[in-house]
Amino acid sequence: MTNVTFLPWVDPESSHIAASPEISGEAVGDAAEVPAGVQRLSRVMFTEVEDVVEDEEESVAALDLDALEQTLLRKLHTHDMSVHEVMTWLRSKDAAEGDAAELVAKFERLNYLNDERLARELVSRLSERKGKSKSVIARELRQRGISSSAVDEALEAIDDDDELSKATELALQRVRQFSKLDDATAERRLVGFLSRRGYSGQTVREACREALASRN
Repeated sequence: MTNVTFLPWVDPESSHIAASPEISGEAVGDAAEVPAGVQRLSRVMFTEVEDVVEDEEESVAALDLDALEQTLLRKLHTHDMSVHEVMTWLRSKDAAEGDAAELVAKFERLNYLNDERLARELVSRLSERKGKSKSVIARELRQRGISSSAVDEALEAIDDDDELSKATELALQRVRQFSKLDDATAERRLVGFLSRRGYSGQTVREACREALASRN
């Protein structure tokens, strides 16, 4: 027989706490033996705890999404981003795929994101300010996830005459640095300089011819 030790302040005769079934050797009764009030209280307590946990998880998720939205707004104020780049950034922040798609759709509706507009701005900037050719610009835009249709449409703003004019301008600027070089060496340097910017062979030849003529 197993001895049961009670705490000093517990009266074993008057205590309503039943001995453990394992100690008493009695079988555990079914749920009907548990007072109805205890059953109801247990159900209410556990149900409320589950509801609170679910509400807290939803609140945290909402807060996280709001924080991502605010951070993204700040990024777009300082950096041009395509839809593809925004989706990639949201995934890197562990945003759920559905939440990321919903946020991107919202920003497109508000015109915060617009790949066609971005393509036009980049074509202008890369062509006029940096003197890059159509082929190089097209490659850079596609690398940023902008669709081919948007890229092609934006590049229509640059015609062949514009491209030759820009290549010639760059060649004239560069040839001034070759004052101590002979014509053959200067031409080789100019060809390499313009080719690296993606200009076609014909454009490079014509631009170099005009730039070298300016040395005389």
